Amino acid sequence: MMRPHMKSKWQTVIAVASLLLATLAWGQDKNAAPAAAATTPKSAATTQVQPKSPGKKAAKKHAASAPLPRMFLLPSSSPLYTVKIMVMAGSVDDPAGKEGVANLAAHALLEGGFGDPKNPVTKEKLAEITRPWGTEAMPSVQVDKQTTTFSMRVPKSDFPQFVSAVLQPMFSRPLFQQKEIDRLRSEALKNIQSGLRLEDQETLGLQALESYLFEGTSLSPLSFGTVRGLKAVERADILKFYRTFYSAHDVAIATSADPESAKLLRMALPLGTAPPQQLCNCNVQPPHGREVLIVTQPNAIATGIHVGFPIDVQRGSPDYWPLFVANTYLGTHRDEFGRLYQEIRETRGYNYGDYSYIEYLSARPYELFPPPDTPRSSQYFSIWVRPVGHPYAHFVLKAITAELDRFVREGLTPEQVEEAKIKARTLYLRYAENVDRQLGYRLDDTFYGMDQHGYLAEMLQKIDAVNADVVNAVIRRYLQTRNLRYVITTNESLAAKLADDIAGNTNCTPKTPAEYHLQEPPTPEQRQRLDQDQEWIAYPLNIQRADIHIVKSDQMFETAELPGMPAAAAPGAGK
Repeated sequence: MMRPHMKSKWQTVIAVASLLLATLAWGQDKNAAPAAAATTPKSAATTQVQPKSPGKKAAKKHAASAPLPRMFLLPSSSPLYTVKIMVMAGSVDDPAGKEGVANLAAHALLEGGFGDPKNPVTKEKLAEITRPWGTEAMPSVQVDKQTTTFSMRVPKSDFPQFVSAVLQPMFSRPLFQQKEIDRLRSEALKNIQSGLRLEDQETLGLQALESYLFEGTSLSPLSFGTVRGLKAVERADILKFYRTFYSAHDVAIATSADPESAKLLRMALPLGTAPPQQLCNCNVQPPHGREVLIVTQPNAIATGIHVGFPIDVQRGSPDYWPLFVANTYLGTHRDEFGRLYQEIRETRGYNYGDYSYIEYLSARPYELFPPPDTPRSSQYFSIWVRPVGHPYAHFVLKAITAELDRFVREGLTPEQVEEAKIKARTLYLRYAENVDRQLGYRLDDTFYGMDQHGYLAEMLQKIDAVNADVVNAVIRRYLQTRNLRYVITTNESLAAKLADDIAGNTNCTPKTPAEYHLQEPPTPEQRQRLDQDQEWIAYPLNIQRADIHIVKSDQMFETAELPGMPAAAAPGAGK
């Protein structure tokens, strides 16, 4: 049965979704029945432009052996052209001991000067050039583990000038000025040493979990580098990275420009002639048993909780969409719909939100809907519990583990699956709400080998095809509670006691009936809530004290290695 308190809300959402889906900017099949037209985007709405042989003039400028970048066009009526350029290289390609090269190379490409060395286009001059075209004409970049994505938006009438004055010289004649590299390095170090370690508890926990899950692989370090790695990077390392990976062999473009304007992009970007080396050490080892990493901050006023494990499923897999629907029911990102949110936040008021994920999602504390541009070949399931009061940390740790256990054991009823499918369908409206997101997902499709059946293009159809049997099968296949990695961020004065309590199964304390604001005597529904609290308290975590590791935040992300972990206990050790 649909949850009563949400029924009327979802009836409204369904009606709105049906209307919006019928008018969304994706092309629709004119011959389809009206119901189908309101639900199924036309896969050909995004056009893939095949490379053509360069003409004689172009051949003089570009070596015959240099292929042209892959390009995807998404026609738009907007007076602005949106351009996204994805380089299929990221922090996994950083040389050992120099983590941060990919990050510095990408940002120095934008801010390190380009063009004539005697009269370079500096960061300040670039801002002057692009200012008449709007703030988004100033290119931005996102560096992730396996991709680097540049984004910009320019008026149609000024697009040729933008390509010739900015894009072409920026990508083909970067200067990588030393003073700008030093400035960018200093900013990246400050971001880690001050911002991440001391000021951003939630991102600290999210990043620590990822490092913990992928320890021993090149997916473990931060995408923007490590402290020692950034300090070790030299200009020669950046030049080598640029020459190795910024080649047409490993570049894809998605744009809303018309075909003629898109040709300018294609001819502006071929850079190298040699295929890039594949350096990714992505052989992820699954965890064995349950282990905890407690990261302490000197002034943390609450305790954040994270749990996860690697999963062998990603976009393009037949199991992806059934698992997507299952996860929608369990813990939709930044939404009240999910079971975890309802149990921990809505009903009991322990924190601001509780969510689960079947793939990496960047900037979770700041993004309401999953942004594109961060595709990865290795994914993980995770639960994010936003900070709770210190006294309740052990209790909530048990609660989320018990709820995941129940989810795996019981699965979902057909009614619950249908409810999750309705919610999942409405998410499509947000995923595809603007041209920038649609272009980003098309580039992600390229990474996942989904050029012919794009993520957004197949989303509604795949969700509609899901049923309870398939959903419960993938829940049992991929989700589990036997082998987990937990990350807890808390105040350094409380860490040792919390570790002892977890190992000793002591001081697992929920709120009192008075703190829950329950009436006396409790109603049957309130009595059920208190009984469930007792079930969570009794849930056995079975975590040994030797499997709980405490690390100060100022030790995190110093090198590629996770601090405070015995070599024999580190996942993936001995690679």
